[in-house]
Amino acid sequence: MRAMSPTTRVMVDPEALAHNTAVVRERTDRHARLMAVVKSNAYGHGLVEASRVFLEAGATWLGVSAVGEGVALREAGIDAPILCFMPAAPGECEALVEARITATVASSEHVTWLHEASEAVGKSVTAHVFVDTGLARMPSDQRAIDLIDAASGVGVKITGLYTHYGPPGSGAMADGLDLFRSGVSARMFVRLAEDLRASADRSDLIVHAAASRLLLEEPQSQMDMVRVGTLLYGQYPAHVSKRDLALRNTFELRSRIVHLGTVGVSGKVGYGGEFRVRRETKLATVPVGYAHGLEMMPRSLAERPQMAVRGFLSRTSAAWGRARHLPMVRIRGHEAPMIGRIAMDHCTVDVTDLPEVELGDDVALPARRTAISPDVPRVYQPLGE
Repeated sequence: MRAMSPTTRVMVDPEALAHNTAVVRERTDRHARLMAVVKSNAYGHGLVEASRVFLEAGATWLGVSAVGEGVALREAGIDAPILCFMPAAPGECEALVEARITATVASSEHVTWLHEASEAVGKSVTAHVFVDTGLARMPSDQRAIDLIDAASGVGVKITGLYTHYGPPGSGAMADGLDLFRSGVSARMFVRLAEDLRASADRSDLIVHAAASRLLLEEPQSQMDMVRVGTLLYGQYPAHVSKRDLALRNTFELRSRIVHLGTVGVSGKVGYGGEFRVRRETKLATVPVGYAHGLEMMPRSLAERPQMAVRGFLSRTSAAWGRARHLPMVRIRGHEAPMIGRIAMDHCTVDVTDLPEVELGDDVALPARRTAISPDVPRVYQPLGE
């Protein structure tokens, strides 16, 4: 069969990924390691390809959320240290040990599972202890020092200690920046690390607390390693006031117009007929739908169920030139609104005000990166091409 050029694809810019890594590396202390967080298919960019770019650009560790992600990296020939943030379940531990992935432990059960897997595989295993400092991600009534002692007693080598500070709004005790600035949990965590390092055979313990937000706003939080995800992909974390990095966009969901047609005044568009046009309207069909990862309705509507969707959409008319509150696509450098419900395999765009539009034109669509299906082909080239 002949090779087929994909109509719908995710454009990933490897030059931008490398550029952002270099920018973050410049902001990082010289002694601090840089971990590139590549969970969720590298935030939708492609796990293996993005990881290779990050490592070539200066990252020395990779962070994943699932054992399977780490195994995929090993199978692709990537040999860099990998930390799995989520504790491995019993059925995953042997694969983790076999792939030389560093585990996370937050309870004695995690230690036991790793010990049993290590014995079964016949290989040693390393782990970092996670300490909860207010986010309640993995709260534990067991002291970190007791976990480390228990791990040492069964041959699980603890090589790191880390925590994660949450974003504002996640609870009074979970505003990471305020917790760090207040010094309460920060002092506790640093004192714990110092006490552990003073113990025998723990001087090389890797201690880390900073993700993207703390790296920007609290440089002293860097410690031995920083874990950076969002910034590497050209975006800032929510609620960050300091936005002084020269980041570049790395990602764009694209497709093409496969049909053009017209509906008359008061014509209904999409399932349920919830969108009705107020003028003769030229429509473009684009073969991207919720099966690809697009949301079925604008987020603002999904989060406000008390709003009457039918009334809202009927008031939002294409006749106004720029439909308010509707997601916008970009065609030939101009914006146009998606109208009607997003279907499983397509969406509809009002192109009435784009007279030059043609069949086959490229369409850049808004997308939540981690929601885009991994089945959508990733194309690696600069976005300007």
